Amino acid sequence: MHTPPVMEPLESGDPLLDQRALRRCLGQFPTGVTVMTTRHGERPVGVTANSFASVSMSPPLVLWSIGLDSRSYAAFASAPQFNINILSTDQIDLSQRFAGRDEDKFAGVPWHPGKLGEPVLPAVLACLECTVEARHRGGDHMILIGRVRHYARNAGHPLLYAQGRYAMAEDHPQLVTSAAQGAAPSGPSAAGQQTVRLTTALSLVGIQLSSAFDELRTREGLDLPQGRVLSTLRGSEPLSSDEIAEQAYVARQATDDALASLQERHYVVRRDGGYMLTDDGRALLKTMTERFGSLEGSLLEGLAQPKLAAARELLQALLSRLRPAQ
Repeated sequence: MHTPPVMEPLESGDPLLDQRALRRCLGQFPTGVTVMTTRHGERPVGVTANSFASVSMSPPLVLWSIGLDSRSYAAFASAPQFNINILSTDQIDLSQRFAGRDEDKFAGVPWHPGKLGEPVLPAVLACLECTVEARHRGGDHMILIGRVRHYARNAGHPLLYAQGRYAMAEDHPQLVTSAAQGAAPSGPSAAGQQTVRLTTALSLVGIQLSSAFDELRTREGLDLPQGRVLSTLRGSEPLSSDEIAEQAYVARQATDDALASLQERHYVVRRDGGYMLTDDGRALLKTMTERFGSLEGSLLEGLAQPKLAAARELLQALLSRLRPAQ
């Protein structure tokens, strides 16, 4: 009888002793990203949350939770209703805005009142308008259960949050490969060859490269948010945690956790009201950059320069077409 090898975990332990490690473990479960909105008096209030979940279809119930220390806690603790705005892939800016510390998060946001009068954010993937069914204290959070009174769904793709960073849903490589094989040409002229769509090939290459880069980071004891924070601090000027989160495209809680971990390992230091790399941090960043360069070089070795130049030109043209107009 074959006994499968026991996999050594990257991290394990008592969650009471290391909350950041527990958050990293919880981050292995991907979620969508929402902005919860309500009104406090006449003032609109909103907060980013990924704790949203469906509870029941009959009656239609959903839930989410908010920290007792949140600035928005008082508003949601007393509001009779709220809206759940589900974000799409091009709304990272909204997620960051409503996860931030600004006093007026709605400044410049063209929201409109929904059926129940609570704020609906622009161009969201979906919106669920709810009345409060119940509230329950759960540790350092309050759990809100809402009854859905009205819903609206729009076309688009959901923004995801996993392992401390924003992500997108993609077909699994196994499904992509199967689809490509199913689309292969048939007949005498196609014998022995298989055609793969360009977009399919790009997707497969991206997935494989991401896995390879993840492995390199893991060897240095870094997760993706820590790697992005490290790279964002490559300049000579200190950056605030908000600036780092914005430039690294990492959620603020994950940014704070990454900064704390990098400080403990003496890769990052606080200076002049911001954060900077230490000499050890710069040495680690140089090592990581060199290893990423070596990996890319080994993958491209032997390919003709004209083909590489043509590939770069094609990819740049595709990126220009796919990027939303600024």
